[in-house]
Amino acid sequence: NTEQKKQEEMEREQKKLAEQAMEIANPSTVVAKATDWGAGPEAIIKQSIMVGNLTAAVECCFKHGKMAEALLLASGGGTTLWTRARDEFLRLQGDSFLSTVGNIMTNDFDKLVASSNLANWKETLAIIATYSAERYEELCGKLADRLDESFDPRSAMICHICAKNFPKTVGIWAATHVGSQGSQKLALQDLVEKMTVLQEATKFHQPDTLFNAKVTQYAEILANSGRLTAAMRYLTLLTDDTSSAILRDRIYNSAPMEMSQKFGRPPAFPFESTDVRIMHQQPPAQQPQQPLQQPQHMHAPQAGHFSGAAPVQPPAAPKPVGMAPGPMPPRPAFPGPSHPTTAPAPAPYAPAVPSAVAPPAPSLGPAPRLPTGGPALGPTPNLPTAPRPPNMGPTPAYNPAPAPSFH
Repeated sequence: NTEQKKQEEMEREQKKLAEQAMEIANPSTVVAKATDWGAGPEAIIKQSIMVGNLTAAVECCFKHGKMAEALLLASGGGTTLWTRARDEFLRLQGDSFLSTVGNIMTNDFDKLVASSNLANWKETLAIIATYSAERYEELCGKLADRLDESFDPRSAMICHICAKNFPKTVGIWAATHVGSQGSQKLALQDLVEKMTVLQEATKFHQPDTLFNAKVTQYAEILANSGRLTAAMRYLTLLTDDTSSAILRDRIYNSAPMEMSQKFGRPPAFPFESTDVRIMHQQPPAQQPQQPLQQPQHMHAPQAGHFSGAAPVQPPAAPKPVGMAPGPMPPRPAFPGPSHPTTAPAPAPYAPAVPSAVAPPAPSLGPAPRLPTGGPALGPTPNLPTAPRPPNMGPTPAYNPAPAPSFH
C-alpha cells in the first residue's frame, strides 16, 4: 500500500542518516569505495587521459558531477584550462560566497561591488581593502554611490571618507548635522572642526563652495566675539575664496601689526579701486573776435551856426521799435527866473527786438538847424553864489598847563 511505501522510504532515510553520523564520528572505520574505471563515463575519462586530451577529460568530469576530479585534472593542463575549470566550478556551485571568492581570484572587483549585498557592505569594504590595492579609493567611491542610491547616508559617508572624497563627505555632514544641545552655533563649531580635520587628513586643497561658506560663517562669529587670531587661522584654510575677502580685510586691518607678524602680507583688497577725482582740462584758446566796424560819417560844419570842425558822430544805436522817424525835437530852454521849468513827457516804453548782429544804423545826415522864428534864448542868467560861513574870529592858541609836581 501507499502508506507502507512511505514508511519504508522513511526507514531508509533514517538508516542513511545513521550511517553518515557513524562515519563522521569514526572516520577511521570508513572504507573507501573503489571506482570502476573500465565502464561508463569513467572509461571515457580514462581513455582521454591516456591519449593526453585533458580538456575532454575535464569536460566529462563536469558533465557527470565529478568536480574534484575535474579541478585535479585542470591543474595540470595549463593556465587556460585551469581558469576555465575554475570559472565553471564556481558557476555550477551557485553559492554567493563562492562567487565572491571567484571575483577575488579573478580580480573582478567591479562585479563584486556591483553585485554585492548592501546589507553586508562592511564585508565588501573589507574585501576591497584587502585585495584591491591601487583601486581601493575608486571602488570605495562606487560602493558609496550605491549606498547613496539606497538612502543610507551614514554608511555612504564612511565609504566616502575611505575614498577621500572630501566634497561629498562634507555635503552629507552639512545635511545631517543637528544642533548640539539646541545651539546652532555649537553645531556649526562641531561641523567646522570635523571638516578641517578631514581636510588635513585627505590633503584637500581645492576650492569647495560649501566648505568655504561654513568656515566663513564660523570665522565671522569668532571675529565678532573678539577672537581675531582664531578667525584668521580658519580663513587661511580656504583656497581661492572671494566670499570671505571682505572679512579677511576687516580682520587684518583691525590689528595690522599683529596680523602681519603672524600671517605675513595683507590680503588682497576686496573691492575694485576707481579713481573718482575730476580731471580739469584747460579749454582751448579762443581767438579774439574782431569788432564789427561801423561806418562813420563826417559832417561838415554849416556856415553861421558852428565854428571849427564838426565832431565825429559816434555809431548810432539801433532804432528802437515804436519810435516814428522824423526831425529831432527842439532843444529845451535853460531854466531861469523868467522861464518856468517843465519836464518833458516820457516816451512810451517799447522793448528792443534782439538780433544776432546789429545792422549799421542809417546816416541821419547833417544836424538840423534850430528854428529862427522862435523867441530868443537871451544871455545865460547869473546864478547866485553860495553864502560864505560867518567869521568866527582868530583861533585861540593852546597853552597846556604845567604838570603837577609831587614832592
